[in-house]
Amino acid sequence: MTITPASRLRELLGPWRRDGTSRERLAAALRSLILDGQVAIESRLPAERTLATALGISRATVTAAYDQLRGEGYIASRQGSGSWATLPGGHRAAPDAIVGGPGLDMRIAALPAPAALEDLFGEATRELPRWLDHHGYDPLGLPPLRRAIAAWFDRRGLPTRPEQIVVTNGAMHGLDLSIRAALPRGRHALVELPSYPVALDALRGAAALLTPVPVTRDGWDLDALLTTARSHRPAVAYLMPDFHNPTGVLIDEASRRSALRALGAAGTVVVIDETFVELNLDGVDMPAPTASFGDERTITVGSLSKAVWGGLRVGWARGDPALIHRLVAARSTSDMSGPLFEQLVATHVLAHLGDILAERRAVIRRRRDALAGALDRTLPEWRYVLPAGGMFLWAELPEPISTSLSLAAAEQELQLTPGPRFAAAGVLERHLRLPFTLAPAQLERAVEILAGLTPRAVGERTPRSLAYVA
Repeated sequence: MTITPASRLRELLGPWRRDGTSRERLAAALRSLILDGQVAIESRLPAERTLATALGISRATVTAAYDQLRGEGYIASRQGSGSWATLPGGHRAAPDAIVGGPGLDMRIAALPAPAALEDLFGEATRELPRWLDHHGYDPLGLPPLRRAIAAWFDRRGLPTRPEQIVVTNGAMHGLDLSIRAALPRGRHALVELPSYPVALDALRGAAALLTPVPVTRDGWDLDALLTTARSHRPAVAYLMPDFHNPTGVLIDEASRRSALRALGAAGTVVVIDETFVELNLDGVDMPAPTASFGDERTITVGSLSKAVWGGLRVGWARGDPALIHRLVAARSTSDMSGPLFEQLVATHVLAHLGDILAERRAVIRRRRDALAGALDRTLPEWRYVLPAGGMFLWAELPEPISTSLSLAAAEQELQLTPGPRFAAAGVLERHLRLPFTLAPAQLERAVEILAGLTPRAVGERTPRSLAYVA
């Protein structure tokens, strides 16, 4: 069980003393931290006397606040084992997703294909005949594509050989192979909070015990990550350090180094998701690739789906050759190889990636600024940090209404993914992911709908079931 130290809890609570009695304000502040995921579910809370000393208040105040939260279902206790954070009714995963639906769909962060892709499909078509006398199966991937991917890593400062690459059907396929190769059922998996919903689903499907580490505006809660690595020795860690989904945070180099060192000491297989690494919208200085600080148990997954086009289902996993062969062995139970033609297209895309990315970034930047401008004008009480890259804003709402607001929006043909979908347990009701991949006029219309529905959603704060995708 992860421990939340009293010093860390004091830092998270901040200026919690406002109107009302100390007991009520402390209980409200602690409840908010649990619901927002800043205090992880099942993490052990400080003893009452220890927290009272850290906060400079009476033990009776802490005892009363704990008792109130215990009665509400946010704290559980057992004699001899202390108290830990929980949720009323226990942990509930977010509902399964469905694709489709009318109107404005802001559940999927993806752009239409770039204009250059049509010509590149043509080039691949002209090249295809010389591959037709080949049997078409290559579990590692087409050799020219593996060389191109290895060269892409080289240009980013991470020396890579083709034998360190396996071509996959998207980044999620790479994660799935990593899970099947490295995660025994029932073992701990370290994940971020919030995190990519489909990845959480994949880990749950492997019977992993999900151990969340908060991601704040400043990056990983490094103390929590290091403590989790030492105490749980997770079999697998799934991290998104580059324009994190959904927060957009870019993790600094020092944190990457510390995290990979701790996870390496724990014997953890670390899966780094670089899906958004090329979507640097503001030209910020990029840290060294996270795998630079890892060992032979580090896997990097990525794809062309976000940076180029979602319909191009080509991705990759990079790792030590011995580990890559474990992934290929796991692959044999689900598919034998990726489609050859799409791999030819991807090879040509990588040869022109610089020009494609310049166009993609310009389009995304305009849409990001349109969404931010609409929020500032229409919903100024919503808080967010403008991300330097990626495809979404992670909005903090003034009330815990994410699910009820998303339900109301669906009735107005605006499809959203509420905050709890991004959590290993049902928290983050104060947050909403807003991709900026629709056209500017559509994003402005979406914000108008949200502004009109927010008062109604505040009155319907009891979550109901909702189908949505990531």
